[in-house]
This record gives sequence, C-alpha cells and structure tokens, in this order.
Amino acid sequence: MSVQFGLAIMRLDSVTLGYMQGTTLDFNFEQALLYSSAIYPVDVRVHTASITGNAEFANLNAVGIHKLLGGTRSGPRITLTDTSYPGTWECLLHMTTDNKAFVVTLNKCRSTKLSFAWARDGHIIPNFDFSAYADASGNVGTIDLEEVS
Repeated sequence: MSVQFGLAIMRLDSVTLGYMQGTTLDFNFEQALLYSSAIYPVDVRVHTASITGNAEFANLNAVGIHKLLGGTRSGPRITLTDTSYPGTWECLLHMTTDNKAFVVTLNKCRSTKLSFAWARDGHIIPNFDFSAYADASGNVGTIDLEEVS
C-alpha cells in the first residue's frame, strides 16, 4: 500500500478501522504569567497541554464507528445506552512531500464529537473531533521527521 499525501489512519492493535482526510492537529498550551511588582510578566510557564484533532472526512468500518461512539456491538448493530462510552484507538498521520515523510503517531485517542452528514449524492460523510492522551507508559505519541528545512 502506498501512503498518499496527507493520509491519516485510525487503528486498533495494528488493525485499520478507517482512513481520515482533512485531518487537523492542534497542540494547545495553557500558560501562567508570573509577575513581580512590574506591569509585565517576568516569566511565562506552561502548566498544562493538550492535543486535539479533527477529521473532515472519514471512511470508517463498523468497528471504527463503534470505537467513536461506544456502546455494544452485535454484528452490524451498535446499541447505545446511558452507559455507552467512546473507546480508544491509535491515530497515525502520514504526509510525504518530495519523498520526505512527516509522521505523527498518537498512541491513544478518544472521540469528543462525531457528526454524520447525509450528503445529497447519497453518501454519509463522517466528521469527528478527538483528543489524544497518554498511554499506560505515560507516552502520548511520537513525531518522526525525515528532514527539517
């Protein structure tokens, strides 16, 4: 399989659950401004951070949709109850430009919003937001760069 420009993959235990396009990652940092007696801060510290993302379009299989929504899956049916909770999955984002790869792997992600657009051309287009968080080892993910210019 060749990886195309800007491809993102949703997977669980090396099994592909779906492909995402138009994926955006946001690395957010909350800051604390430290003041002395002056009007301007004397230092700025980061006290928390988060990684969130959005996929504008996704081609998901049934297990992928189940992971985004939670619930109980029995064959083609997903039953949502008052105790349904979205599952976790790994996100692999890969971009190749001029034969140089830029790869972001997020070890654990969970959806924060899922939308289905019933398009006029007869397709359902999933769009979802997600957040990344640390796995059991405390690792959130990796960023691999073949070349930085």
